[in-house]
Amino acid sequence: MTQHPDTTWKSLGEKITQTMSRKQIPGVAIGVLYQDQCWTAGFGITNVDHPLAVTDETLFQIGSITKTFVGTAIMRLVEQDKIDLDAAVGTYLPNFRVVDETASTAATVRHLLTHTAGWAGDYFHATGSGDDALARYVSDMAELPQLAPLGQIWSYNNASFSVVGRIVEQVTGQTFEAALRALVLEPLDLDG
Repeated sequence: MTQHPDTTWKSLGEKITQTMSRKQIPGVAIGVLYQDQCWTAGFGITNVDHPLAVTDETLFQIGSITKTFVGTAIMRLVEQDKIDLDAAVGTYLPNFRVVDETASTAATVRHLLTHTAGWAGDYFHATGSGDDALARYVSDMAELPQLAPLGQIWSYNNASFSVVGRIVEQVTGQTFEAALRALVLEPLDLDG
């Protein structure tokens, strides 16, 4: 653990190890940036089957932490009156389709963000890294079956966040990466 002169840092570390024990979390890496000072630490192990100590340089799969950035980007556009959370997805993506016709026409941006769209959410469909990757992914979602009625059941939905990303592209006229940079990363002075 990088040393921090304040007892608050030590207290944070104790709280993390207590929570890890209670929740049976094998490993955690943290970083705090405050007033141009950076403190980092690793706790526990990387994998219960092949344990290596977690350090402040251990890499973890980014996963769903990016949904916070996507949600922030969309809310910046809501704040600018460019997106209405209760507007149908088709308002922004006129050709949007999934297998279920009701979901295709009635799904709203809010359904996407709240994991209540109901279609298959674990759609890990590679469309490359080109500027058209999100457009192709969303177009290919026309094959996704409806697993629950629209708006009725919460079910984790990665595919919906790709639709949100595509809406950001359409509304801003930029690639998602460029829009995210302009809407979230630059205003927060995040780089890297």
